[in-house]
Amino acid sequence: MKLLALETTDRIASVALLMDGKVFNETIDSGHRHAETLLLAVERLLAGHGLEPRDMDAFAVDIGPGSFTGVRIGVTTANAFGFANDKPVIAVNSLEALALPFVRDGGLCAAVIDARNGNGYAALYRGENCLIEPCACVLDEFLKELPEGCILTGTAAEDGAMPRAESVAIIARRREGRSAVSPLYLRQAQAERLWRERG
Repeated sequence: MKLLALETTDRIASVALLMDGKVFNETIDSGHRHAETLLLAVERLLAGHGLEPRDMDAFAVDIGPGSFTGVRIGVTTANAFGFANDKPVIAVNSLEALALPFVRDGGLCAAVIDARNGNGYAALYRGENCLIEPCACVLDEFLKELPEGCILTGTAAEDGAMPRAESVAIIARRREGRSAVSPLYLRQAQAERLWRERG
């Protein structure tokens, strides 16, 4: 199986190629300019293996939560690749991608993403089971309810981890795709909230 995965939900984006059971990565550390850099990174990664998008069996993308603009860029690009090449698109959320390195052996992990002003996005996983579905939360309140011994990861945790396309690819290979996927928005964008408050 050949699968291209995109991750654009935070400041550092990445793309990954899963091929013959191995994963190859390209990291994009360009701030939030993913619209300018994502396709170039895809081209470099695939060209390095003598491949083009049409050679993929599927495309995968982190659908959020995360930066609203970043999520839209990744989802739109993955859907465009899928449509242009008549291949399925597979959705993976940011929180399960963050937790993956810690739950492979049945570990208990809470993934938390900073949404500013004490707010965040969070989920709790044990192995492949999701114990608390991705949600918008007040971070302090969520953290108080976590069981003892729970590993904490993400931009709102001490490790400051960001989702990686490698994890998106590994999760996606076990799932079936669709003709298109949609962003996972757990809160309104700041611009939308301000508009409603003024109205």
